[in-house]
Amino acid sequence: MVKNNISNILVISTMLFFIFLTRFNHDLTPFALPDASLIIAFAAGVLLKERKYLVVLILGIIGLDNFAIINHSYQDITLFNASYFFHLTIFPMAWWLAHKLKIFDFLNFTTIILVVISSGFIISYGSYFYLYDIGISGSTSLWSYLQNNFSSYFLSNTIYAGLLYLGLKLHAKFSHAAVNIYASK
Repeated sequence: MVKNNISNILVISTMLFFIFLTRFNHDLTPFALPDASLIIAFAAGVLLKERKYLVVLILGIIGLDNFAIINHSYQDITLFNASYFFHLTIFPMAWWLAHKLKIFDFLNFTTIILVVISSGFIISYGSYFYLYDIGISGSTSLWSYLQNNFSSYFLSNTIYAGLLYLGLKLHAKFSHAAVNIYASK
């Protein structure tokens, strides 16, 4: 969708900025928004078709996660574990599914985004529960753990997906108008 390198750099920089705004603290606080990394990776699949931009996003996420761990002095958390590896797999999955989105209408977008959000939730939280947190959170089963975390994850990602859809539709509507204005002069 984005055609030249300057535009691509601007788009990827904006995406990294929004990842920084939303990922530094995963929950809504007076100083941070809920994590939008999954939907940003999806947006990268729609807007930036080259894999190098996906790699930049993932490296940005890993770098920010490391910075957050160091900044908050979390001694017991490390990014070098199987659960974090599985968590990182949701970003290429989101990018790939968005990349394969051929017909951009509301039904197709909604179907794909619900698959992305649901599978991202199951992979990320399921791997965290089984490979890192088992017994720490007080949840006795994966099902209760998923139930405790589903509403905040699903709600924030659905809102971000809705904003992405509206933004893409507005861009498509006004980019044609801008082209027509410049072409008519």
